[in-house]
Amino acid sequence: MASFRRSRRAALPAALLAVLAAAPATARAEEAASESQVVDGIAAQVGTDVVLVSDVTRLAAPIEVKMREAGANDSELAMMRGDVLERLIDRKLIALFAKRAEIQVNDLEIDEAVAGIAAENEMTTDQLRASVEAQGLGWDAYRQRLGEEILQQKVVAGMVRSKVRVEDAEVRAFYEQRFGDQPTTGEEVHLQHIAVAAKTDKPEAKKAACDRARSGLGRVRAGEEFLSVAREVSEGSPDLGYVPIASLAPWMAEAVGGMSPGSVSGVLELPVGCAVLRLVDRREVQPVSFEQAQERIRQGLFEQKFEKEFEAFLEKLRKQTYVERKGAFADAARIDASAGAAPRLQ
Repeated sequence: MASFRRSRRAALPAALLAVLAAAPATARAEEAASESQVVDGIAAQVGTDVVLVSDVTRLAAPIEVKMREAGANDSELAMMRGDVLERLIDRKLIALFAKRAEIQVNDLEIDEAVAGIAAENEMTTDQLRASVEAQGLGWDAYRQRLGEEILQQKVVAGMVRSKVRVEDAEVRAFYEQRFGDQPTTGEEVHLQHIAVAAKTDKPEAKKAACDRARSGLGRVRAGEEFLSVAREVSEGSPDLGYVPIASLAPWMAEAVGGMSPGSVSGVLELPVGCAVLRLVDRREVQPVSFEQAQERIRQGLFEQKFEKEFEAFLEKLRKQTYVERKGAFADAARIDASAGAAPRLQ
């Protein structure tokens, strides 16, 4: 079964913009983190800049609280913190590139973004400011964060998104591959999934993959939205759409057989890694025409190409910039880098 891959980092700008839009909740989480005993230090050096342990702790704090409530173990929490650090390292790399390239954000751009966030939350700008400040986050700090996010998006738009093109012939070819022999009767299911493949055939590589999937499941059980987590954790397209039961891989068909709409499976161990499934819906097969599918296919192909360009851009930045993870994060990175490209879960 064909699928699109999407990097968890490729979804990062939108995810962090959502965090900014929900600044009051973020402020409460940060305040709670600051009240706990945190021994600060350097989690990673990125060029001339650093990511502090407190940076990781503050961003991970609201996730960790929910994961602990859901019964996550120390290994799952450590995996989650490692993912947070990697997101922060990527942002530092992009910010350093923007500085070298003299890419900047002006006050007008921030004003426009503030107005947009206020409108999305059905507030005036003054009401948004009052809400942010009432939760302990200073308005200048809020605007600074928003400016940093706009800067990230400007770099990605100019250096990555502008290079991505999807031709009509590619859309047609994918349709023929995916839907050319689709059944016209039977049952089909709408599936979403988290899929993490082991990087090598060594037992420790599979364990690392399954720990990552298990960490993602813990976050879902703690109340996070499945697709949001899947976009960060998964190595496959998180939303598979409607798929005929007859077209499912055997392990998927077996797992889905006992599930009801809205339910989430446990961690499914496979020869090449681990996965988690969410069953969104069941229905009778409804054959998909090219006209119905083409925009979704085009978007999926765009995301696939975007991921490739984005990862290539980040890899270039990594080669140009000294990056060193410190302490426990360094140990986790050595395990995670135990070799090679991961095979895809099909």
